[in-house]
Amino acid sequence: MDIKARSKAMREILTRLVERARGVIEVKVFGDKVILDEDVENWPRCDVLISFFSTDFPLDKAIQYVKLRRPFCINDLPPQALLWDRRLVGAVLDHLKVPTPQRLEVSRDGGPKVDEELRQVMKQKIGIQLSGFQVTPEVSLSEDGDAIIIDGQVMEKPFVEKPVSGEDHNVYIYFRGGGGRRLFRKASIPYKWDHVELDPNLNFPRTDGSYIYEQFVDVDNSEDIKVYTVDKAAEMLAGICVHASASVERPLSATEGPVEESPTWLLKANVTVFRHADRTPKQKLKFSFPIDEPWTQPFVRLLNGEKEEIILRERSQLSHIQTAVEEAKGLGASGEDLAKLTQLSNALISKIELPGTKAQLKPVYSKKQAGHSRKLTKLTLVFKWGGEFTHSARYQSRDLGENMKKDISIMSAYPTTYKPVSSNSLITLCVSPADKDVLKNVKIYTSSERRVVASAEIFATALFENNKDPYASHQSGSSRTSQDGRDGVSGSALSPTAGSGFRPSTPRRDGSQSNAPKAPKLIVRKDLLDDSNAAKDLMDDVKKRLKILLRPGEPEKRPELTWPKSLKKEPVEVVKEVIDLLRHFREVMHRNWETLDVDKIQERWCCGDEPWLFRERWEKLFEDFCDVKQEKFDPSRVSELYDTIKYCALHHRTFLFSIFSENGQPSSQLRDRQLHELYGRAKALFDLVAPQEYGIEPEEKEEIGVLTSLPLLRNVVEDLENARNNEECTLTLYFTKESHIHTLVNLVLLSGLPIANRRIPELDYCSHITFELYERNHGRGKSDKEYSIRLSLSEGAHSSNVLDSALDARHSLNVQPRRKLTQHIPYSLVIEKLSKHFHRHIGDDDTGPDEPFETIDALSAPVANQSPADDP
Repeated sequence: MDIKARSKAMREILTRLVERARGVIEVKVFGDKVILDEDVENWPRCDVLISFFSTDFPLDKAIQYVKLRRPFCINDLPPQALLWDRRLVGAVLDHLKVPTPQRLEVSRDGGPKVDEELRQVMKQKIGIQLSGFQVTPEVSLSEDGDAIIIDGQVMEKPFVEKPVSGEDHNVYIYFRGGGGRRLFRKASIPYKWDHVELDPNLNFPRTDGSYIYEQFVDVDNSEDIKVYTVDKAAEMLAGICVHASASVERPLSATEGPVEESPTWLLKANVTVFRHADRTPKQKLKFSFPIDEPWTQPFVRLLNGEKEEIILRERSQLSHIQTAVEEAKGLGASGEDLAKLTQLSNALISKIELPGTKAQLKPVYSKKQAGHSRKLTKLTLVFKWGGEFTHSARYQSRDLGENMKKDISIMSAYPTTYKPVSSNSLITLCVSPADKDVLKNVKIYTSSERRVVASAEIFATALFENNKDPYASHQSGSSRTSQDGRDGVSGSALSPTAGSGFRPSTPRRDGSQSNAPKAPKLIVRKDLLDDSNAAKDLMDDVKKRLKILLRPGEPEKRPELTWPKSLKKEPVEVVKEVIDLLRHFREVMHRNWETLDVDKIQERWCCGDEPWLFRERWEKLFEDFCDVKQEKFDPSRVSELYDTIKYCALHHRTFLFSIFSENGQPSSQLRDRQLHELYGRAKALFDLVAPQEYGIEPEEKEEIGVLTSLPLLRNVVEDLENARNNEECTLTLYFTKESHIHTLVNLVLLSGLPIANRRIPELDYCSHITFELYERNHGRGKSDKEYSIRLSLSEGAHSSNVLDSALDARHSLNVQPRRKLTQHIPYSLVIEKLSKHFHRHIGDDDTGPDEPFETIDALSAPVANQSPADDP
């Protein structure tokens, strides 16, 4: 299945396999569409097969294929059925004398069921007799409750209780003296235990099925570690493939010339929309000016006649705001207005030198009417700092680009005929190398935001450069030109309908890489990927109603939303607990700040931070949570708290743990528990509030999605249509912000497409949604082609327990693999459903995208090439 064959570890093995074999081995990924929907007679032929069980994998079909085509199997298929029952796995391990923890079994289902053919296979292979399993219904606890007794055999707590089904991951741990933990996987992350729930009342083993009980093995770091030896594995696999394909003992699939391949499904186009990589926490001050007051005119003049939002970044530009403040004071600003101006002035003085400091001036004009000019009705100034690209964001962006390159290399293949193996022919695995030719038809679009552009720059560098270090110490200026991004640009920024195509070729045997494609210019599309005010009024209304979620009383007005059952409390109660915890941490921080040398707590700081900035950030949170009545609490502050905890846990963990510890030391168990409690509650509140900011009811989500991301969705559909209507294959990438990812996903979920899993996880940094177009060519002309589309989603760089995640100097969380949003769906149905709002026109008639669009040369941009100086 794609989730395994295209996983990071498997991609590493396969790409190295091709490199070690110097072009002798060709790799083909069958893909989910072929595996699930095609008869085995139509599966691609191969000499060597790598096939292993995963969720939804049709093992019986794979066994039929092996019987039909008789490839050499790296993974023996029939024994994989043993993995479905943990009792059978244990029996095989015992037979092979592999050490395992002490184990007792409770079989209430009559024992494991083993197919007779498999029974004979295993007896022939290793001499094991898979039969005679005992049914054990007699189960009890000792009088003190600290041991389980199964048919007279005793196992003391702590022990682990596992369902016998290898697909059931609801594993319980029972502790001596009472209580236990429940381990289970969330549907959004199907490949690991994502949640560990402590239950003080978990005392009695389950009686509703068959279970294995194992002695609990205590480990130091409680980490589930997988080790992949990809280099050695690739070398060994290459040798096995060459040897197996040349073996005279294996009959050839065809002995008389080439055999025509049955038409199969191949990847034709990939369109992916990314959220930017990691950033520092954003902070802001917001001011609204009454236009009719004389003292506001200095700020109106800052617009310089512009009708749209303007951004001031440079020190000289920000100084104009300071001048406007002084002028406003002299024009009669008083009372609360004067206090706000003083606050703005103080913020300007202290933050003007910090990275990411900027001011946004957002004018609102009256609606356009015939015969009347539009008048300025409102002016808002938002002063922001933070939100800057971090050193870990560089690694995340680079890894994304490298992984995309490797994924393309094993998925973009156009096989035509099957060649019988001889000493000079190709060996065909079931998974096809493509060299850099596949990257000759790529377009990359980006928002104008600096952190978004930086993500796209480094991604493009990694995608197109094998030998060039994206963190090379040299630095060069950003090359910016003006080109029409939609209809093609000069250089290598090619249109999806132009270029030499996406066809792979066999790597050169001498290892050289001639005519390597150049990275395309990044195309800045503010109209598609920047913030939009189109949905502002509707989102403001939603935010007002969200306050009911966390306000005491009025439960009948609270909408039905997802809330963790494990908390067993109303959201308003959890808010109160968060406030109490923050009050406690404020006292502790103040005391430690007076008694400790805070400059020595943490040796090095990254991301431009210092202790005083850490304190300022948390003081603002304390003020927002602790110094207001809960009836006035602003739910938007939940995101800021959650974001700050995650950021500090990744980048300043030592300081975080120490400054909030009673004794100023990071080893305090009480402190550790309280920080975990704060994080857990902040996470629950964030999951409740954040997704609803883009609409509570489905109709609101859809309308906000239309107003925010309809232009982007329209471009995505256009990219898919272009790829379907042209011979070339395409790779089209969009880099944007959180709001566009959320609203685009909402549009997809509410489009009417059959969604495989509607439980959408947190969309963290580097989260992305992918639209893959597949083609099957029956070989009788253009009209004899079939197309399907599959959608998938990654939650990005995320950890469910960021306080305990293992870190190195990169401070970087891995980007999670994509999981399927849909199965393969007919092309026409996808286009129809996604296009249902395309009749809508968004925005004013007299506004539109600036053309020609600005472009950026990714490989010469400073962000892509400068070394990450703030690496600890």
